[in-house]
Amino acid sequence: MAMSKKFVSSLALAFVLAGCGDSGGGGIASTPTPTPTPTPTPASYTKIADMSGDRTFQTGGIQYLTGPGINFTSPQQLAFGSGITVSYAAASDSYTLRAPDSTTVTLTPADVINPPPNPTGITWNKVVGTTRDQFLLAVPSANGVPLSYTVFGSWGHIDTVTNNATARVGYGGSPTLASDMPRTGTANYSVTVGGALAQGNSNYNLNGNSSGTFSANFANNTVATSITIAGTLQPNGTVVTPFGTYSGTGTISSNAITGNFTGTGVTGGFSGGFFGPQALELGVAWYLGATINGAPANAVGGMAGIKQ
Repeated sequence: MAMSKKFVSSLALAFVLAGCGDSGGGGIASTPTPTPTPTPTPASYTKIADMSGDRTFQTGGIQYLTGPGINFTSPQQLAFGSGITVSYAAASDSYTLRAPDSTTVTLTPADVINPPPNPTGITWNKVVGTTRDQFLLAVPSANGVPLSYTVFGSWGHIDTVTNNATARVGYGGSPTLASDMPRTGTANYSVTVGGALAQGNSNYNLNGNSSGTFSANFANNTVATSITIAGTLQPNGTVVTPFGTYSGTGTISSNAITGNFTGTGVTGGFSGGFFGPQALELGVAWYLGATINGAPANAVGGMAGIKQ
């Protein structure tokens, strides 16, 4: 496959050994010249487009249940490093997915759907007995510009008899090294928001009509976000229905992001991580439950962005 991924490539640190000054002649003491503090070599990251060979990477995101009458229920946050593990074998051009509950599937080129249902990524579909696994891997964009160090994945593990499924969505790629995470200052990110919303028997596509904000306070290890969601009725609706704006706060732990949405009658959360040098990019999956326009609704989606 043309798209491939792994964890971060390497981190190189330069250390300088400094000598001590001694006393000057003539009995006059001289002050030794202070040795400058060595500057660490910047961390090295591999862009998604440049990755090659065997590799394994971690993700962070959410898990939920979906199917007839149970759309987007029982959501769980999957902290970065505790989500789906994706392993790529170059010799067979295959991907092996492992979920936190040890559900595992290996996808080969024979399982790729052509033409792809999502033009920005690759989708695999594999049926074994009464189980179907469908996996989408795509490079997310922020304001139309593809990210360099972040990938998005969506995995549905489906019972073909009941059409009930466990779905997992999340982000991986080249995560920011803990030693390269900013420790001071703040940053705002330009983000793109997408997803789906279920309300009664109706489902809405939130892609292209939703927006958001995201900021990080690296000194306090906190984040703040808001999402404004709107969408069109599936499968062929064209009228955009607004579903409101929702705010949340969270924390940074190493390169991982975890938080919750707040508000009267609102439940929801988000989970993901920072990617690339100095937390240049981010990706978080989110879920939301609320009474919207007078009726209960559940929504799931993703938010990806780049530091402004």
